[in-house]
Amino acid sequence: MQPKADQLRSIFSDFGKFHQACSPLVQSVYGLDEQRAYMCAAPMLCTMDAAYFDGASLQWLAYHIGDMNHKIGVKVKMDDMQIADLARSIRNEFGFLKTSEVMRFFYRLKDGHYGEFFGIVDKQRIMRALRGKFLDERASWLRRHENEAKERERERWAREAATPEQIEEIMRKFK
Repeated sequence: MQPKADQLRSIFSDFGKFHQACSPLVQSVYGLDEQRAYMCAAPMLCTMDAAYFDGASLQWLAYHIGDMNHKIGVKVKMDDMQIADLARSIRNEFGFLKTSEVMRFFYRLKDGHYGEFFGIVDKQRIMRALRGKFLDERASWLRRHENEAKERERERWAREAATPEQIEEIMRKFK
């Protein structure tokens, strides 16, 4: 964990710089590009706490949750305590997610990919969407990406494999 935390601090020397660079303004970068969201070298939520201070991920999550809360068109918004509670739940259950993946989730949540909010921003609905639909999408994409990489590797091996004639020639040389 510490090497990744050190690497994060080498890129963003303090939490404020990280916070600014990874604000809700850049969610669309990851929301629209699965490859970038899932494969980039963004830090995990737990790495943020190790790099800066205990609770850094909670502050960062609360910022993104607050943005979502503000932009979803419902009458009853979450208050600060509910936002903090949701941030804690996300960090505690999904600390392994990269910040880019979290930004993708919130971008897609705001766009309605995980259902509608009916008059109220609901923590349980958000957690269900994250736990269910989002993690399923993520796992499916990662499996597909891994299978494609394996297929490319098989194709490379087939291209570079010795022909039967080359194998015979090698065998003759060793006899």
